[in-house]
Amino acid sequence: MTRTRPRSVPAHALSLLSLLFLAATTPAYAETYHMGLPNQPVKPSVVDTTVAIEVEPLAPGVYAAKMSYVWTGWVELGDGILVIDTGFSERGAKALADTIRARSGNLHIRYVVNTHAHLDHTGGDRFFATLGPTFIAHANAAEEIQHLLTWGSEEAEAGDTLTHSGVTPPPVKKVTKRTSFGGAKRPVQVLSLGYPAHTAGDLVVYLPKQAILFAGDVVSNRSVPWMVDPGMDVDGWLKSLDSLLTPAFKIETLVPGHGVISRPGQAGIAFTNHYLLDARAKAAQGASWGSRLDQVKDWGYLGAYDGLEFYSEVHFLNMRRLYNQAKGIKTPGRKNTHAIKRT
Repeated sequence: MTRTRPRSVPAHALSLLSLLFLAATTPAYAETYHMGLPNQPVKPSVVDTTVAIEVEPLAPGVYAAKMSYVWTGWVELGDGILVIDTGFSERGAKALADTIRARSGNLHIRYVVNTHAHLDHTGGDRFFATLGPTFIAHANAAEEIQHLLTWGSEEAEAGDTLTHSGVTPPPVKKVTKRTSFGGAKRPVQVLSLGYPAHTAGDLVVYLPKQAILFAGDVVSNRSVPWMVDPGMDVDGWLKSLDSLLTPAFKIETLVPGHGVISRPGQAGIAFTNHYLLDARAKAAQGASWGSRLDQVKDWGYLGAYDGLEFYSEVHFLNMRRLYNQAKGIKTPGRKNTHAIKRT
C-alpha cells in the first residue's frame, strides 16, 4: 500500500483549530506587562489541510483508494476511467482526481458510480461533475444524487467549483438490476443485489475476471456499519450478503465502504453478517426484557466489537434504531452519517 499526499489547500473551509484567550479586565491606570521578547510579531497558526490518500493497486488498471475513513476506487477502461464513489468533500475529490491522474495518466473520467447516496461517498460528486462524466446510481438513489449535482447540499460550500464552471451535469443514469462497462480485458458489472440493505438504493461494482468487488457500504470489514438510514432493512441486507456468497460471485478481493480490504472477500461479508445478527439479537433482547432506551449504553454493549472503527460513534445509534423496530415503533432514521468524524 502506498500513501500519497496530493494536495494542500487553504484552510478557509475548515475550523479544525481555535485560539482560546484568557483576558482579565483591568482599570485604565493598571500597568501592562508583556511576556517574551519585545516587538515579536505574532505568527498565525497554520492548519494542515493536506488530504492523505492511501492507494492500493488491486490488479493492472484497478485501484482502491482510502480517504480518511471512506474507500473509493477506480478502474481503467478502454475509453476512460470509471470512478467508484468520490469521498466526502470537494477538497478530497480534487485530491482523488490528482491521484488518479498520477497513476493512470490523463485518461478521461468517463463514469462515476455512486454505490449509494450518503454524503461521505458522494460529497465529491460536484467536483467530479466538472470533469464531464456520466453519473450512475441505483434507481432509488438517483433523484437524491441528481439534486446534489443540481442544487448542492447543506454541507457544500457556497460557490464551489461546479457553481463557477458553467457545467450542467447530465441526468444520472439509473440502474435497477445491472449495467456493464469495459471490454474483455477488464469487464465491469454495476449491480443491484435486489434488496434494500444498507439503504434502499445500494449498488456494488464487480470485476469478474479479476475477482474484485467494490461493495460500498453493503460490507463493512472491521468497522461498525451504519444502520440508521431510513431505507435500511436488516433482512434485505442479510439476503444481499447471502447473494455475494453464491457461485455467481468469485471474490478474491473485497473493498468495503469502511474498514479494511478483505482477502478473501468472504471474511468481510462474514464480519458484516455477524454484526447485523448480533446487534439485532441484542436489541430484541433489550426490548423484550423491558430495558430502558436511555440506558442503551449499559444493556446494548457488544464486547466483540468494542474498540473497532465507529463502535463508540455508531453502535449505540444502531441499537436505538433496532430496539424501536423490535418494539414495532417506526422511526424516521437519519439519511447521513453526521455522527461520524469528518476530516
